[in-house]
Amino acid sequence: MSIIQIIESIITGIVAGFICGLTGMGGGTIYVPVFYFLLSFSIKEAIGTSLLVIVFSSISAFLAHMREGQVNFRIAGFLIVAGIIGAQIGSSITSILPDIAVKIFFICITIFLSINMWRERNTGVEGNGTNFTMSPIRFILIGLAAGIASGMGGVGGAIVLVPLLHMWVGIPMNICIGTTLPVVMFNSLSGVIGYFYRGLVHIQIGIITGVVAVFAALAGTKVSMRTDNKRLRKIFSIVLLIAGMAILVGR
Repeated sequence: MSIIQIIESIITGIVAGFICGLTGMGGGTIYVPVFYFLLSFSIKEAIGTSLLVIVFSSISAFLAHMREGQVNFRIAGFLIVAGIIGAQIGSSITSILPDIAVKIFFICITIFLSINMWRERNTGVEGNGTNFTMSPIRFILIGLAAGIASGMGGVGGAIVLVPLLHMWVGIPMNICIGTTLPVVMFNSLSGVIGYFYRGLVHIQIGIITGVVAVFAALAGTKVSMRTDNKRLRKIFSIVLLIAGMAILVGR
C-alpha cells in the first residue's frame, strides 16, 4: 500500500464519513467510485471494501443520532432482520454477475432514487413527528429491498431505506436518517462477510478509511441536527445523483 493510497483513503474517509452523519447514507456512493477510479479496484472489490468502511462510519453516526432520540428501534428491528437476509442475497447475486451488470445496477438505483427524492413533496411531518403508520409487512419489504441493494451495490442500504421510509411511509427525514443507521451497520456487516469470504475486500484500505470516517461522521451528524427536513431531502438527492453519474461516465 503506497503513501498516495493512504492519503486518498484518509480524504475519502473524511468526505464520505461526513455525508454518512449528515444523510444517514453509509457512504458507499462515495467509497465505491473512489475505490474504483482512484485505487483501480475492480467494481466488486470496490463494493466489498466499501461495505467494510460503512460498518465503521455507521456505528459512529448511529450513536450520535441515538443520543438525540432520532432512532425508532421498533422499525429498525424489522428492517435489520430483513436487511441481513437481503444483503446475503445481494452479495450472492453479485458474485455471479459480470462487472458491467453490477455497474448498471448501481447507476440505475442511484439516479432513480435521486430524481424521486428531489421531486417528492413535503410529507408535512417535521422534527420528531410520529404521524405515520406502523406496518411490519411494509417495513420487512423495505428492509429486503435495502439489503439486496446493499449486497449488490456496496452501499449500506440507506439510498433505498431513506427514500422509501420518507416517501412511502411518511416518516420525517431526521427520524428516517437516525433509524436507518443501525440497519446500515448490520446490512454492511452481513454483506462484507460474504465479500470477504470471496476475497473481495482490501482490509488495510478499509480500516484506514473507516477509522477516519468515524470522526467525520460525528461532524456530519451535528450539521444534520441543525438542518430542516426539506433541505436534507435535497442534499440527499444531489449526493445520489453525483454518485450515479460518476460511475456512468467512468471507466
